[in-house]
Amino acid sequence: MRYEHLVQINDLEQPALPVLGREQLWLGLAARAERPAWFDPSIDSSRELARADGRFEHELRRGPVATRERTTVAAGESLTIAVGGGSGYEGSSLAITIEEPAPRALFLRFVYELRGPSVPEDEGERRALRQAYYHADLEFVRRLREIADQVLPAD
Repeated sequence: MRYEHLVQINDLEQPALPVLGREQLWLGLAARAERPAWFDPSIDSSRELARADGRFEHELRRGPVATRERTTVAAGESLTIAVGGGSGYEGSSLAITIEEPAPRALFLRFVYELRGPSVPEDEGERRALRQAYYHADLEFVRRLREIADQVLPAD
């Protein structure tokens, strides 16, 4: 199952809304690669297993279930998260890419490639899963903005 969507980061027609710079956005994505639990409240604990050359591997615990996640970073552009063993989504991935069609008009493109026995067959269940991912991505951006306001330097 493939699911793809965009989330607008800056609305340049709404000057009252805070604007994130590309560097801030990138630093937020890089923080997600290093510390996934900061961005996903369903993660009870995260343990780094490996780090080298723009690649991170974590063991994530959600209740009694432990999964492995491998994140590959393309500096300043994107990150790709691959799901390893321990869940019903083995072999799935999520790519998050920064898009900037005009200066400071920033978007994040989320592309899910879902595989494994937990991927629903029923179209209604798939629609519900897509909605869940969409809302989780909006929450991710909200958390990224929160972290940017607290710790990331403005451009």
